[in-house]
Amino acid sequence: MDDAGTRGGLHPSESFVIAGDYNSDPKDGDSWPGAIDQLLNHPRVRDTKPASQGAVDAAQKQSGSNEDHQGDPRYDTADFSDVPSPGNLRVDYVLPSKDLQVVSSAVYWPAPGQPGSELTGEYPFPTSDHRLVRVDIQCRGL
Repeated sequence: MDDAGTRGGLHPSESFVIAGDYNSDPKDGDSWPGAIDQLLNHPRVRDTKPASQGAVDAAQKQSGSNEDHQGDPRYDTADFSDVPSPGNLRVDYVLPSKDLQVVSSAVYWPAPGQPGSELTGEYPFPTSDHRLVRVDIQCRGL
């Protein structure tokens, strides 16, 4: 129900994409336990698990609280302070409905020295401590 009291939403057969910064990692950090899992494990949602090598390199180089993380660092989407916490986390999402054909997905986090790494950089970040999450979808009939 919306603020005006109107019921609505998507028809159960419609496709969708949920995208945003949810500041909730499925394994690490201080978000409410299981909060993001409600989306990631929903029967109509596809978790494409976008990844990057830059996130792995950053977690290894920065260590700190990253050393105690349970989640795979290649899925991290944000470079937060490592001492004392929370470290690098997966907090940004692009989650298409399962009926959409996903071609590829990635997190834009180039490793140091790679083209584009000047856009992500290290603290103080030239752009943001969050990284771009991309999911390519093949449209039907095109």
